[in-house]
Amino acid sequence: MICKNCSKEIPDTVKFCPECGASTAQRDEFFVDSDHLVEEIKKIIDEGIATRIIIKDESDKTLLDIPLAAGVVGALIAPWLAALGAIAALVVKCKIIVEKSN
Repeated sequence: MICKNCSKEIPDTVKFCPECGASTAQRDEFFVDSDHLVEEIKKIIDEGIATRIIIKDESDKTLLDIPLAAGVVGALIAPWLAALGAIAALVVKCKIIVEKSN
């Protein structure tokens, strides 16, 4: 595998590049209106392949960073969803970054 950050050859089994420290997780980024923020996050969690979700505002400031583990139970996610509701009331558009394990 090739590191996306420093272009060095790295083993397929590592989570971070031993050369530069960059994460080897696959990342998807997309923008969503705050009206749809909670439902998009629920959909991502229901897919069950995300290991981390980062929500940023339009100026690229991190608003929420949600670490996820395999088999996350809904009761454990409820506080995060409540926080998302508050965030959605404060911003117009959010960037969602979804990290997925390789």
